[in-house]
Amino acid sequence: MKTVVPKIESLTREPGFVYTLALILMRDLFLRPEDIAEINPREHLNIQELTFLVGLLVKSEIDFTIPSKDQSAQRFELTYQLFEELHRKYHEPFIEEMGRLARNGRGNETQEENYRRIFGAGTAVSEPIFYAASGAYDFQYLDLAVDKYQHDSTWIKEHIGVDVRVMAEIARELKRLHEVRFNDLIAGPPKEFSDMCQGAFSIFCFEEKDIGQFGAAEVAAFLTAFSLTPCEANSKLQLPGQFNELQSKPIINLRNGKYFFPIGFALSETIYETPFYWMNADAAYRPTALVNRGNFAESATEKLLRNVFGVDSVYTNVEVRGKKGHTVTDIDVLAIVGNKAVVAQVKSKRLTELARLGNQKSLLADFELAIQEAYDQGLLSRKAIVDRENELFIDGVELRLDEAIDDVYILCVTLDYYPAVTHQVDVYLKKSASDLVPVALSVFDLDVIAFYLSDPFEFAYYLRQRIALSSYFKADSEMVLLGLHLKRKLFKSGNATMEVLDGSFAQLVDANFQVVRGSVPRTDAANKLRSKWKNEDFQELIEQIKITKEPRFTDAIFFLYDLAGKGADDTIAVFSSRGPTAIDGAAKPDVVAPGVGIESLSDPSSGLYSTKSAYLLNGTASTTYLPYLSLSGTSMSAPVVAGTVALMLQANPTLTPNAVKAILEYTAQPYAGYDRQTQGAGFLDAGGAVEMARSFAVAGGGDAPAPRWNAALIWGSRQVSGTASGWYGRAPRRDRAPVPPASAG
Repeated sequence: MKTVVPKIESLTREPGFVYTLALILMRDLFLRPEDIAEINPREHLNIQELTFLVGLLVKSEIDFTIPSKDQSAQRFELTYQLFEELHRKYHEPFIEEMGRLARNGRGNETQEENYRRIFGAGTAVSEPIFYAASGAYDFQYLDLAVDKYQHDSTWIKEHIGVDVRVMAEIARELKRLHEVRFNDLIAGPPKEFSDMCQGAFSIFCFEEKDIGQFGAAEVAAFLTAFSLTPCEANSKLQLPGQFNELQSKPIINLRNGKYFFPIGFALSETIYETPFYWMNADAAYRPTALVNRGNFAESATEKLLRNVFGVDSVYTNVEVRGKKGHTVTDIDVLAIVGNKAVVAQVKSKRLTELARLGNQKSLLADFELAIQEAYDQGLLSRKAIVDRENELFIDGVELRLDEAIDDVYILCVTLDYYPAVTHQVDVYLKKSASDLVPVALSVFDLDVIAFYLSDPFEFAYYLRQRIALSSYFKADSEMVLLGLHLKRKLFKSGNATMEVLDGSFAQLVDANFQVVRGSVPRTDAANKLRSKWKNEDFQELIEQIKITKEPRFTDAIFFLYDLAGKGADDTIAVFSSRGPTAIDGAAKPDVVAPGVGIESLSDPSSGLYSTKSAYLLNGTASTTYLPYLSLSGTSMSAPVVAGTVALMLQANPTLTPNAVKAILEYTAQPYAGYDRQTQGAGFLDAGGAVEMARSFAVAGGGDAPAPRWNAALIWGSRQVSGTASGWYGRAPRRDRAPVPPASAG
């Protein structure tokens, strides 16, 4: 790595490299909205790489000699080649270690110990830290910065000269200028390359008058706070991960009344993070700044969770007391939905420079303070709630939770972006085998999740799946996992033992979230995040269950989410009867049919009305009793088959019992993944069975078998297949969908 960085730095000192840099910035920062979901990130420099590149540039004076087109093209290509070489350098220690493992085996290490040692090595973790996504959207930084420093505004105004709210407005205006000038340039690109260089560079330049509407004094203070001068910065910058002054001063003073502002995102991040370090340097104000920082971390988390769970279901600063009255731990934020709870422990620890450089000791120390301590508190809180060994208090008043609560999901929330935290949890977290893993994420990730999963049951279901499948799905960020869940649900695929996810699912979130919450124009790319697993019929049932407000119904809702979408139509319930029969070993079932959440009329005088009162449902008309009852079981699937048989006999009264059974089995739809002892002939196709029955009512009739049909019979313990006599040979009907199955009849 130390051999590559000098080459990159030498390249930045080439005459006129700043113009090549401007062309690179145009390519990698100004992506068309419709391309966001499809781009290959490996073909572009990310924010960290660009920041490092510009950081090396400002170590020396900037040369403004206009290069020739060939010179610029060569430097353009060389820049990407060198950063690709730099990326390969990150992988070298890992590749060498894997080679040793292949030659020598893992020795006395267990598989888990070997995995944690190799993937948890500092040299292995530093790669996802540097190449991770930016961790937040610029508008998130700016919006939250105003709230973050609202109680510090007096100090900031007095010592810096400009309020954070004004800083955020200036940042938005500079971003707007970037976009306007970029669009103007590409709308009428210059014919001469020298003019193109000047035009590209001008996109990223501004003068004080361009933001003069914010006031001369405020603008001057803003530029003093956030600008640096070339040749006076980054004298010690040698490696990625080291402190780069561009991260705190992202505007470059060119000394001629102009300012070079290459990376707009960096300013948003700086406005969110840097004011705390200004205040922290003031020994007298430091204690106040620390208190305000901690309070904001908890209040931001509380606000986001209340948006999901509701004001009355979220509690803060909950004290957990032991039986003798001593404090066991504290819960920062507690949220309740049904019989599930979410415990959020919030920390404001950042990843240090040594950790970013791959120092193993620093990585572990930072993780201990940022995640492990929060997780340990969460475990104590979980035990207090589920086992009920301790009591909960808020301001000295006991908090009594519903005794039905049987599970608690732990959130470890960081106030600042903590890069590669999902990977670090995977390799550094200390826990017993029986303990659930936490979901570790930043307040920015929580903001996105709370936006998309604004229903408390959906939010809790995501946490359940996220935790249960933590060893199955491997991803470099929470947004990858969220994107997958929104697209097709966090669920295992077939017989796979692990899925390693790339960043494409996060790109789907990028393409959508920046439209619905940011200022990016809507394109078809924003629609690619549309959920493919939400089943409308199941969703309606779920909404009816929610109305009952019975805590234990949360498990029923989660079960329906498990089945939702195509999975709902393709999944056989766990209670479905399976073969062979216990005594004589005969084959069963014959077919499977719907049997989950079946709704029908209730009878107020029946025993079920009282014993199954939790499953009673309202109707659309006003009644003196609850008119509908929802039940699940094989007893519910039997009448579905009986109703199908009634329709078959209505279509063809001459059918014998054996003919009815044969048609039901022949037209059933078999599904891959289920054997004959689970699904029998297959899933009931009521429409197909009735149509075939009707066709046999015609002399010489018989429908041609549809491609989805089983086209075979299970008779006794034998499977019989073949072609029915008297087929008309007409094209099969394809416009019928099979009735969604759920259990065996």
